[in-house]
Amino acid sequence: MTNVLSFEWKKEDYVSISGMIDESSDFSELFKKNHEVLFLDLKNINRINSSGVRKWVLALDKLKDVEIHYINCSFSVVDQLSMVPEFLNKKCFVESFDARYVCENCNTSQTVTLVVGFDIQAGEKKYTDGPERLCPNCKQKMEFDHNPDSYLYFLINLSKKKKTAS
Repeated sequence: MTNVLSFEWKKEDYVSISGMIDESSDFSELFKKNHEVLFLDLKNINRINSSGVRKWVLALDKLKDVEIHYINCSFSVVDQLSMVPEFLNKKCFVESFDARYVCENCNTSQTVTLVVGFDIQAGEKKYTDGPERLCPNCKQKMEFDHNPDSYLYFLINLSKKKKTAS
């Protein structure tokens, strides 16, 4: 994974964004077409610094009339979603995000992509744990390897309405 921010268009309205979001990030690629709906695959965002958060929020402001769907949010993105309310605007929806689970029985760890509205519901008052997962090796219950109060905080204010990728 590289630190340089890159964009790979998978469809007319679906782009995979990779790298680091920082002070040198250029989001002009997202403004080239007039989209009504835009799907952003954020699986390969490996780091976001404070200057990058500001750049992201400014980019969202330019896209304020576009319905934006966050797909496959990486750990770095989820951290920002829960710490910086402006990381989502009123027309943003989180479709899926990564979560880490560990098995205390056999010491296995696993990253799972959770789908909002399927694996976990948005709009709950509080999250005490992530969805249950069984270890692929020993079939014992795995532990959610995040503090749910902070890691899942962004879900509290999300709409319970489920949007789907095209």
